[in-house]
Amino acid sequence: MIKTIRRRFMWLATTSLFLVMIISFASLIGISYFRSSSEADEILTVIVKNNGRLDIKEAKNRLGDQYSREGMFKYRYFTGMLDTSSGKTSVIDSGHIIADSLNSVLSRDEEVAKAVKNGKLRGTLRSSHMRFRYLAKKIAKNKYFICYIDLAPLMQSTMLLAKYAMIFTLGGILIFLAIMSLLAGKAVQPIKDAYDKQRRFITNAGHELKTPLAVISANTEMEELLGNDDEWNQSTIEQVQRMTRLIDELITVTRMSEPEELVLSPVNFSEKVEESAKSFKSVLAKDGKDYEVKVEPNLYVNAESRSLLEVVNILIDNAQKYCDDHGKVLVVLAKSRLNQNAVLTVSNSYQNGKNVDTKRFFERFYREDESHHHDEQKKSGFGIGLSMAQDLVYTFGGKISAHWEDGVMTFVVTLKRIHKEALR
Repeated sequence: MIKTIRRRFMWLATTSLFLVMIISFASLIGISYFRSSSEADEILTVIVKNNGRLDIKEAKNRLGDQYSREGMFKYRYFTGMLDTSSGKTSVIDSGHIIADSLNSVLSRDEEVAKAVKNGKLRGTLRSSHMRFRYLAKKIAKNKYFICYIDLAPLMQSTMLLAKYAMIFTLGGILIFLAIMSLLAGKAVQPIKDAYDKQRRFITNAGHELKTPLAVISANTEMEELLGNDDEWNQSTIEQVQRMTRLIDELITVTRMSEPEELVLSPVNFSEKVEESAKSFKSVLAKDGKDYEVKVEPNLYVNAESRSLLEVVNILIDNAQKYCDDHGKVLVVLAKSRLNQNAVLTVSNSYQNGKNVDTKRFFERFYREDESHHHDEQKKSGFGIGLSMAQDLVYTFGGKISAHWEDGVMTFVVTLKRIHKEALR
């Protein structure tokens, strides 16, 4: 559990940092892009307003102190006269741009002419190798003075910022992960210490409680031998036995809650299911319940032998406890559809399960009877078994679920198969 907390802590911290960095850099890039686009529009406005001349004084008034006389040389633009009837542009001034870019823009004259004719005097031309912004001003019928400006120089700082943002984000995440791997252990150390103390307390208290229980049990048995055998003595014995089972289950679930305590290896799942199913045959027959077992042979999974058997025992025991009178318990082990997993299905008749919250079955100490009243006739448990089964299945890298449908309660355990080739 501590390793899981440590991993989750690192994942949440890293994800949070990543989101903060992405949002921050995306905001900076967005602001830079907006400013570059706005600057291009302002320069286009100045040039078109002055019929092709970039007026330095007016440009400075529009762009502010960031604009300088030398800054005008960074703008690559050209002007022309667009005839929307023919869809052609006559170049007026091409001294501020290279010929290749000029030809690339003029090759899309008809597209621009159509847009301008429809009233779209401002727009952007995009392709894999160019990006130009244009602004047109009507001169006469079907005649427009038009200016194109290359956005590449203006967007260069934005692209450079995006490039470095990616580098800093990836580098920052890697450095952060390295630091977190060193410090995460210290961050969760208080949780680990508290958890270890809790486990030690449960184990030690369990052993200490067994001593007075043994004394009470011995004294009660002595009372029986002395002839004082009555219903009160019998009740005391039953409660001592119940308390002993509860202590044993608490100690077991505490020991099995840490995955590193279990050594996983290939286990014949089929044999474990058959072994467990066989042990419940007489109990179910005595209760007058129908019992059917279908096990596909030689299905191997990666698990711990004793713990895997315990999982199967818990599920079949739960099925027989809560199965309706004269109902049916069905145990099936088979391959999944894609032949990748071994799927154990344990189901039992349960007509009153319509409003039962199956999602809570695996909560520790949860029982359908919220009063937690112990009824020996119904054979209710302590709400520990299914929680322990879930912990073990997760340790094996599998999944466990429960659902109710048409009067049948079903538990499903899915574990990844180990194929015969891998066992050799």
